[in-house]
Amino acid sequence: MRTRYLLATITVAITTVIGCGGNSAAPPKQPFAIDGKWIYLGPSDVPHDLTIDDSSMTYTDVDGKWSSKWTLKSYDDELHQFQVVFDSGSGSYLPVGQNMSGAYDLTGPTLTVQLASGFSSYPPLQNAGTCTGGSNGDPTPDCRLYIKQN
Repeated sequence: MRTRYLLATITVAITTVIGCGGNSAAPPKQPFAIDGKWIYLGPSDVPHDLTIDDSSMTYTDVDGKWSSKWTLKSYDDELHQFQVVFDSGSGSYLPVGQNMSGAYDLTGPTLTVQLASGFSSYPPLQNAGTCTGGSNGDPTPDCRLYIKQN
């Protein structure tokens, strides 16, 4: 009888130690679909580069006059949305604000980003692939077009 009790106790202890009976670890976070280095194409801001990973976005002026780093608060690749919080910057950096929501479209090597100030709602993505619209082809406000850097 003692042997069975001892065996049952050891089995329960081993099962607990190796983690059988349930997995409490969260699944690993998937990489952000738009991770990488991007070159700004237009339509209306100054030339800059954008570097994105699963934790931050960094905007850098090509002439080195300004830069800004933003922490990714959240992203959803299925909905093509993200939220960022300003972390640090130097010079007269773009974009300006404390936090932003964004929508994006990724078509081949082309990335379209539509930004809005704050977290209250995500901006509707307009004129993906061009950031221009209307009868005159005017630039779409707060829209930025990038191409993937090799």
